[in-house]
Amino acid sequence: MGIHLTSYIDPPSCWQRLSRKSCLAANRARESDDRHVTLLAPPGRRLRRRPRNLTLEKFVTYGCKCCRTHLSSSLQIISRDYHGRTGDAYLISHVCNVAEDKVEMRSMLTGDYLVCDIVCNLCKSLVGWKYLESERAEQKYKEGKYILELETICKCT
Repeated sequence: MGIHLTSYIDPPSCWQRLSRKSCLAANRARESDDRHVTLLAPPGRRLRRRPRNLTLEKFVTYGCKCCRTHLSSSLQIISRDYHGRTGDAYLISHVCNVAEDKVEMRSMLTGDYLVCDIVCNLCKSLVGWKYLESERAEQKYKEGKYILELETICKCT
């Protein structure tokens, strides 16, 4: 049968060293680094980016619901506002332990896309799909990104 080797996702190594005080200081430093953004704002208005949560208290590893093989983490989520075949889904930048299935053209609410389904490497369960190509210029940012459907994944502890 052979040996199945999978990749595991662990929290970044710095998460244990970060205290609340150092996280707040890092957020302030990040905001001060964004001063160049303020210069581009119209007079009287200030553009702000949402500060990242550096405490990593909410770090989550997502895995296949059938076999719990690690697939991605909360740090890779681009958007939580997507819908798949089975309901809500996440747009993810990177996944691991998946295999790509056949390529097909799929029509969706935002246009037509060249996509391929992605399946868990271990149990071969369908977990989502990968955007390969978009016909619309404003949707090109999705190319190379993944959709993980919430019904097919679970939180791994």
